[in-house]
Amino acid sequence: MMNKIRAAVVGAGIYGKHHMNAYRHNPDTVLVAICDTDTERCDDLAMTYGVIGYTRLDILLQEEAIDVVSVATPDPYHTESILTALRHGKHVLAEKPLATSVRECELIVETARQRDLLVGVDFHKRWDPAVMRIKAELEKPEAGRILRGHISMDDVISVPTEWLDWAGASSPVWFLGSHCFDLVCHLSGQEVVSVYAVGQKRLMVECGLDTFDSVQSLLTMADGSSWVVENSWVLSEGFPKDNDGRIDILCEATYIRSTSQHRGLEITTPGMTLTPNSYFINYRNGVASGFGIDTINDFVRAVRHKAPYPVTAEDGLAVSRICEAVHRSLESGKPEDV
Repeated sequence: MMNKIRAAVVGAGIYGKHHMNAYRHNPDTVLVAICDTDTERCDDLAMTYGVIGYTRLDILLQEEAIDVVSVATPDPYHTESILTALRHGKHVLAEKPLATSVRECELIVETARQRDLLVGVDFHKRWDPAVMRIKAELEKPEAGRILRGHISMDDVISVPTEWLDWAGASSPVWFLGSHCFDLVCHLSGQEVVSVYAVGQKRLMVECGLDTFDSVQSLLTMADGSSWVVENSWVLSEGFPKDNDGRIDILCEATYIRSTSQHRGLEITTPGMTLTPNSYFINYRNGVASGFGIDTINDFVRAVRHKAPYPVTAEDGLAVSRICEAVHRSLESGKPEDV
């Protein structure tokens, strides 16, 4: 019998807790330790999971035998934890985006390559059953080539104003657009060669956050096809779920439309009607499941069997190149090469 993979999680927020649960209940792993700079939160979760809590990752890795580190810190602060884990010889699963600068992504890619370590990026939208079916349809020769595509992903305004205390250091491009850009590349099999973007700063500024409300990006692909990507985090709180996502793709002989808004479940209360995504992450008897957990379990499988992981550090770098180009276009008012 193979030894269990020993895991640690950095970042004890919303997504960090999902990673902790996945490692706790995966039969091939054992959750050994967690790390968070918030001492009280770290201690509470360490007690809940019966593990040791640390406020510094380097100390954790010096004192504990660890094979895999999940990095679920806020988006702008991934790099330090990822590099610390790699320099200690650990495989890393990072929440998206890999890092919020191309230079940092390049450093991560090079460090992982030098040490022959696996770095995966949790672009979990690839695991969505609807996306998997779209990918299969696009791969059929009879579908023809893609002419144009459209992807939108939007969050309610409480996400940047209440859920995240670091939204001012990010943007809907990095937080949501990174998912979309990965899907564009994944579904099309093409590289983005140039972008042109426009956006607005109104509601976030009124909330004291110097970041964009909404951004629209026009992507030109290597084969001449084009995609429009729309991202915002200012949807009204009256929206029936925390986020909205849509995909439309026109091919030479096929037209595909998908919406995450209506996925077979509707809950009406005296106050409002809810349409939760029942496929993403669900908890039953304290155990998480769904395609948002499949990404973590697949990473464990890749490490155990020394197999490829579907979303690599190079994929994360490609997405960050697009995000940076979008922000350059927002500043210049012109198309920018990726």
